[in-house]
Amino acid sequence: MTRIPAPPFRYSALLLALSSALACAAETTSSDVPMYVEADRVDALNQPDGTKTLKAEGNVIIQQESTTLHSDWATYDDTRKHLRAGEDVRMEKEGDVLTGKGLDYYLDSSTGELSDPDYVVGQGLGRADGVKMLFEGEKLYRIDSGRFTSCPVGNDDWYINASQLDLDYIDNMGVARNGWIQFKGVPVMYSPWMNFPLTGSRQTGMLTPTVSFDSRSGIDLLTPFYWNIAPNYDATLYPHYMTERGLMTGGEFRYLQPSYSGVISGSYINDKETETNRSSFSWLHNQQFTDRLSGHINIQKVSDDDYFNDFGSRDAIAQQNNLPREAGLNYAGDGWNASFLWQRYQTLQSDTNSVDIPYDRMPVINFNASPSWIKGVQTSVAAEAGDFYHPTKVNGTRSWITPTASMPFNTAYSFIVPKISLDATYYQLKDADGTNARTESRVLPIASIDSGLYFERDTNWGSSDYIQTLEPRLFYVYVPYKDQSKLPNFDSSLTDLSITQLFSENKFVGHDRINDANEITAALTSRFLSADDGSELFRATIGQRYYFETPQVTLDNTPPSDSKKTDLLLSVGGQLWKQFKYDYTLQYDGVNGKTSRADMSLQWAPDTARVINLRYTRNTNAPISTDAAGSYTTDGIIEQVDLSGQWPLGRGWYGVGRYTYSIHDDQTFEALAGVEYNAGCWALRLAAQRYIAGDGQYNTTYFAVLELGGLGLGSNPIGTLRDSIPGYSSTFDTLK
Repeated sequence: MTRIPAPPFRYSALLLALSSALACAAETTSSDVPMYVEADRVDALNQPDGTKTLKAEGNVIIQQESTTLHSDWATYDDTRKHLRAGEDVRMEKEGDVLTGKGLDYYLDSSTGELSDPDYVVGQGLGRADGVKMLFEGEKLYRIDSGRFTSCPVGNDDWYINASQLDLDYIDNMGVARNGWIQFKGVPVMYSPWMNFPLTGSRQTGMLTPTVSFDSRSGIDLLTPFYWNIAPNYDATLYPHYMTERGLMTGGEFRYLQPSYSGVISGSYINDKETETNRSSFSWLHNQQFTDRLSGHINIQKVSDDDYFNDFGSRDAIAQQNNLPREAGLNYAGDGWNASFLWQRYQTLQSDTNSVDIPYDRMPVINFNASPSWIKGVQTSVAAEAGDFYHPTKVNGTRSWITPTASMPFNTAYSFIVPKISLDATYYQLKDADGTNARTESRVLPIASIDSGLYFERDTNWGSSDYIQTLEPRLFYVYVPYKDQSKLPNFDSSLTDLSITQLFSENKFVGHDRINDANEITAALTSRFLSADDGSELFRATIGQRYYFETPQVTLDNTPPSDSKKTDLLLSVGGQLWKQFKYDYTLQYDGVNGKTSRADMSLQWAPDTARVINLRYTRNTNAPISTDAAGSYTTDGIIEQVDLSGQWPLGRGWYGVGRYTYSIHDDQTFEALAGVEYNAGCWALRLAAQRYIAGDGQYNTTYFAVLELGGLGLGSNPIGTLRDSIPGYSSTFDTLK
């Protein structure tokens, strides 16, 4: 075998052309990069007319850097810049492999052809073949009678077939003409023209149609179109036809700039079921004016109260009661910040889902500062001024300021934090009809002392070492009583009793109610930590608040309770092994000898796509209202059990499901069941979901999707599965 060093000015161009055949965006190879030719016979000829020709025969190997060409023979005409190779051509570059029967290529024009091409992309990303590959310019290719699949070699479960495949690596566009998708030997979808991105990036064109079914709208055919306007702008149009409703048109426009970004979306339908025009609109915008000044806009609107019940998912129904229409500014200074917010709502109502309309805030101005005035003393000032409007309630302005000072004392085993603050609030009020103008004010001092100790010891159980802690804590609050019955309630509500709330100075959120207090909270926490990595294996906390004086301030001026203490709270949680997590919270009413609230959750997740969740909830003091999320009560009692999970069934099949049942109402709130199959290069998902919508009626939705690489045929339930099953993992995640 003869080895001849390749003249650099000849073969760098040769290897570049062969790299292009691999559809790789390689840069031009420098002429001084070494190149080698091996063959049973190599002849380099200089003709009398000046033509220079290279001929290689028998086990030809041409190599440069990471590119290697194998063939039975090869010729190169330097005058015409013409390369020919055959009978069997094989090229390898960075894991990609291109084979064919014969290569005929002109270097200057980057044109030519490869017969019987077979292309395998590195890392198993895909492979293609065809009758002929035509090179139509730099990084421009065409395959006649071609096929593409993401399945590995030897697996032909699915293919995209086309009479012509055009591949443009300059604009990153692939086009299949007269193409169809073939699955298990059966054609499942045909299109005379479809385009797709070549490198997984955004590309203008039709997206995969989806078909779904639910009990309210019937069969829903969605045919989205994506428009890649620019690197920082894009739009998607969502026309879809529902057999029970008609044609809905929708779209979404996204934009991104260095100083601002946002999303505008909307939809419209002439609903033949209700014989009305129905629509939705949303605009989310974020703006960074300077390094310190930012702003946002959030506008959401629907045409009617039942829009999400008829056209939304279960998650949308549960969350969309008050649609905001707001704009805000925020300025961050050195140690202080200020914000401006203008906010209104569209409140969605129904016969079975009555929602209290919140106040409009037009506007509200907030100020917060943390000056360092005295060494060792933490000081802060918070203030707000707002104008509140409601069509049927008391309206007016509210302004308040609260300076605060605290002096923490910390050691390795203890802490004590005395804190004082003064709340001054002023109202200018009038009735909804504009009459009865008046002013109200409230000034209250607030004092608290938070303290705690921290003890730990080494212990062992079996052959494992642990660290056990003991953490007692005392929290005292004093706030004098002041009659607040004449004050409106713009934005206050009573918080649920919890371990965190036991250590707060005010049991109300918002600023229209401040509780009177002469009380102390006592709590004890113990933990077991792994001595190896510090992970928390067990945690238990018990706590209760005791009143030296019975609180008099209530939210809605109802008679106060005469109890001298709150319910007892117990919280237990942690993880056994590293796969089993548990949490249990108990609120016990010792006066009446009953459980006020209990919440237990268990999760076992030993591996990816293996998770089982169990939750039990009981609340005997729940607000009387409805909630489309599946937790509503008409008598103040909620008792539910929720079971969900994902688990392998064997041979690539996985089962998924969720069941939420109200023990108190003897009613199912949600039921979801489905199966998934992962074949490696394709997947199948089937699911059905039945849930109570905001109007109290059941809605049933069916999902079915066949995923072929990054292509999905049908309606994908993966978003619903992630929302419904804590810890859910997609086993085939090419489609989000």
